[in-house]
Amino acid sequence: MSFITVGNALGCTINSHRRGWDGSICKNAETWNCSAKQQFRTDYCQQGDPRCYHIHIFEEGNPYCLIDDLGIGWLLEPYPEALNNQILLFWGKRFQEPRGISDINTRPKDYVFGAYRVQSVYPQKINEFKTLWKIEPYPDGWTRFQQPYILTVYYKSIIGGVYLKEVNRVAVENMFEKAAEQARSPHPNWFTSKDAERFEYFHAHLHEWFEQAREDALKLQQNMVHTYTKPSSLLSSVVKNPFVDGLKGIELKKTTITPTSIVAPIALTPKPVVSAKMDAPAYPLIEKDTTKDRIKTVYSKETLDALMAASLTKNIVILTGSPGVGKSSLAIDLIDDSERKLIVAVGSTWRGREDLLGYVNPISNEFEPTDFTRFLYKAENTWRKNDKRTHMVVFEEFNLSQPEYWFADMLVRSQYPEDQEKLRTIEFGGKCIRGVTTNGSRIFISPALRFVATINNDHTTLSLSPRVLDRASIIELTLEPRYTLERAKLELDEKQIMSIEELDALLKYKNAMFSLRAAESLKRCIDNLHLLDMNSTWDALDIILHQQVLTKVRLMVGDPANDSLMQGLEDWSESYGKYLRKCATLIDGWTEALKDGRDVIQA
Repeated sequence: MSFITVGNALGCTINSHRRGWDGSICKNAETWNCSAKQQFRTDYCQQGDPRCYHIHIFEEGNPYCLIDDLGIGWLLEPYPEALNNQILLFWGKRFQEPRGISDINTRPKDYVFGAYRVQSVYPQKINEFKTLWKIEPYPDGWTRFQQPYILTVYYKSIIGGVYLKEVNRVAVENMFEKAAEQARSPHPNWFTSKDAERFEYFHAHLHEWFEQAREDALKLQQNMVHTYTKPSSLLSSVVKNPFVDGLKGIELKKTTITPTSIVAPIALTPKPVVSAKMDAPAYPLIEKDTTKDRIKTVYSKETLDALMAASLTKNIVILTGSPGVGKSSLAIDLIDDSERKLIVAVGSTWRGREDLLGYVNPISNEFEPTDFTRFLYKAENTWRKNDKRTHMVVFEEFNLSQPEYWFADMLVRSQYPEDQEKLRTIEFGGKCIRGVTTNGSRIFISPALRFVATINNDHTTLSLSPRVLDRASIIELTLEPRYTLERAKLELDEKQIMSIEELDALLKYKNAMFSLRAAESLKRCIDNLHLLDMNSTWDALDIILHQQVLTKVRLMVGDPANDSLMQGLEDWSESYGKYLRKCATLIDGWTEALKDGRDVIQA
């Protein structure tokens, strides 16, 4: 399916309940933080009002999950069968007695509580403005874990909703193996004996259920309908329950989605209806469909949409993202004609227009141009010859120095309409521009000239002012480790990919992600194992993660965020330290350093 990798599992965030899921957890809801807002817990949960969407998820008789339309309607309104037979995990934040989830401003870990094999999903119309979606498991297709706080989950977000996540299938199967080992301990701590039976059955059938989920997802992808009933009419057939005092007293009733909505097969994502043909932007930033396809494949359709919108509305596009995510590569690849693009490396010492444009020679009274100024003249000449093709300048490290100091002329002049030639003309000074013009020292800023800038956000850079931000479109690039490896044309086994994904999930809040540069370095090492005297791909991965990922980490003594991070790193080291010995040793050293009151600073 387009919203997840076919074959993987799905996950959903829920409140972090104590064991039992029978309502007893809410008796002290005012002081026990389950992640619901304090006011909600005080006004409703503490009073015994069962409005919580999650209180029935693991109930014995008829378990079900309610999800607000805001978080899942984007998928289920057009494709109500999208979750059928899929494996759905439920997780929440780690909690501790007696207060529940910590109020410290850090990102607590996520821990799995249980799972469904989804049987059906139904829309429930509450009133004209509110819809809930009821997810039901097969009667023998749900389980809860005996110790949910032990099982860590690593996921990636799905574009389009705030509730659903994607979880790697192998990671889920490994997680169930770990839970099975705990269940075989001398003193298994199941809440009820039925829990043990349900888990054993779920674990035994998980592999075949995953295969069925994969087949169904592929069929859905191939046979998705072209049109479907509009949300309003789809939900009009649902029995409308009285919405009395919120969710209290709601009687949920199933509504069958009939085949009448099926018209014709198409691809998974329906194409938007366009009322009239739109003219292409006069000076497109992306000229070829192959470039568009590459952006959509490597990053996402959302990134492509953002670039296309920026191409139509702004002539300054700013790409931001973690180091190594591919900002420079993307910028350079937008136009593949080397004669119509220029790369400018911004210097940290730039303080005025002369750093970008050049200066007047006091002896010859000629303006000494930079490559940028020469490119401006080339773009003007092309424009005046009625060649309207886009010319592009890429500014690397745009915020290494304050842009207003050296980019002010371009910032102002390029904003005027193309028929305002005088306003779009820069006066350089001197009698002429040496080697460029022979009569006069001015250049008209071509309307076909576009600017693309890459920026980083760290202690070495400066914040952009509202003056710049108002004239630019900012696009953030993200690249998941799995796609980073694909882009580097690097094939690893699933366990190796998981080790990278899990480490990346832990360290992304420290800006220490697994970058494209790291993937390319790993590929070179793997291709030359014999020269490096390494025995396996694991050895190459070990040294690359050690040198190019973990060395980016800084840990300060007394930082409360370090506690959860180090716990996660220790768990990661326990899972993969057998294969990644250098990394495991380094992480162990960090633990000792923090205990001794020493900061961890690699360089």
